[in-house]
Amino acid sequence: MSNITSDLKNELQNSLTSLQTLRDEIRVRLHLAGMEAKDAWSKLEPTILDAEKLAGDVSETSRNALHDILQKLKDFRSSLPERSS
Repeated sequence: MSNITSDLKNELQNSLTSLQTLRDEIRVRLHLAGMEAKDAWSKLEPTILDAEKLAGDVSETSRNALHDILQKLKDFRSSLPERSS
C-alpha cells in the first residue's frame, strides 16, 4: 500500500473515531436538551451510518464527506448544554 493510501486510510480511521466519540457525547447531552434538539438529532444521526460506510472507501471524496459530517456533528454538539458537574 502506498504511503498516500496509508495516510488517507489513517486519516479516515481517525475521523471515524472522532465521529463515534462525538456521537456518544451528543447522546449524553441530549438527555439535558429539549424536544427541538432531539428532533434535530433524529435527522442528523443517520449521517453517522453513512460516514461509517464512507470510511471503507479510501478516497478524497470519502475524506471530504467525513469532514463535512464531522463538522455538522461538532456544530450540533456545541449547540447542546454542557453536562452539569
